[in-house]
Amino acid sequence: MSFLNPSPAAAAHGTALLRICAGALMLLHGVQKLLAGQEAFEASIAGMGVQKAEMLSWLVIAGETGLGAMLLVGALTRLAGFLAAMMFAAIWFVTESGKPLLAATGGIAGELLIVYVVVSLAFVFLGAGSASLDRKMSGVRFSGLKTPAGQRGRR
Repeated sequence: MSFLNPSPAAAAHGTALLRICAGALMLLHGVQKLLAGQEAFEASIAGMGVQKAEMLSWLVIAGETGLGAMLLVGALTRLAGFLAAMMFAAIWFVTESGKPLLAATGGIAGELLIVYVVVSLAFVFLGAGSASLDRKMSGVRFSGLKTPAGQRGRR
């Protein structure tokens, strides 16, 4: 393995690290909103002038919790990444619409949401990486070769 040309196994481990971290953070965001009470989150988004705040609050809580859990374990990762990217893009649009892109205090308006959009979208292209249910169910090893039926892939 060369530092400038990592092996497929190293790339799969790096993808898994990114997926697990992003999934855990998303899951924690959803659980935090749920534990604080859906009504509190609903009130905060209603205060932004968002219509149908009750329905949207439940959708965001379910999305962050469910999609975060799916990414954490690597289940249907490409689909979860796509749905998460769409959810965070919608949240960014709703919360940051009409504001200047460059914040007066430095940085970019809603930059954490932008990072979530990009990272989530990356999983559509990268897949789950190693240590995932997707990889376990497909029988694909790090080399990209299918594991023969009845045999376990070398990890």
